[in-house]
Amino acid sequence: MIETLIMLGLVCILATLLLFDFIVLIPKFGSKYFGAPDDIKEMMEKIPDRPMWVNILGVFIMIVGFGGVIVILTWAIIDTIKSDMSFLYVFIRFLIIFEGYKLYDIICFDYLMLTKFKLPEKLYPETVGAKGYDNFGFNAKSQMIKIVIFFFISLLIAIILTKIIH
Repeated sequence: MIETLIMLGLVCILATLLLFDFIVLIPKFGSKYFGAPDDIKEMMEKIPDRPMWVNILGVFIMIVGFGGVIVILTWAIIDTIKSDMSFLYVFIRFLIIFEGYKLYDIICFDYLMLTKFKLPEKLYPETVGAKGYDNFGFNAKSQMIKIVIFFFISLLIAIILTKIIH
């Protein structure tokens, strides 16, 4: 179980790296494709474009971050097969990783970073006064859908991996 929690921790660290990449280096892309409230998305479109090298660095960090998540999930799969885990344990492992990440996303990113501390507002004065900073539930439907999808992905992974194991 400790390995599963380490995997979750690493996924959350990479998610944090990606969030700061989207906010600091590639904010227009980040706000457009990774869950900013609509009014903030519109305001972010008006900020000046970053120099090309900053965009390249931001895209590189994004690729490394997503690649890191793939490596962690691959590690989880290989370790699951090598450890001869039961269906329930496999299901719980992936449920912890996926739903734990989603909980981290909702609490740390949506609530603390966006609505409580308003981090983008401090970096981009153009967004001061945006109503989205006070709307914690701006993406509640999307988050609920992901929670349900992650449950079924965990279930599917458990079914597939236990078929491979046994």
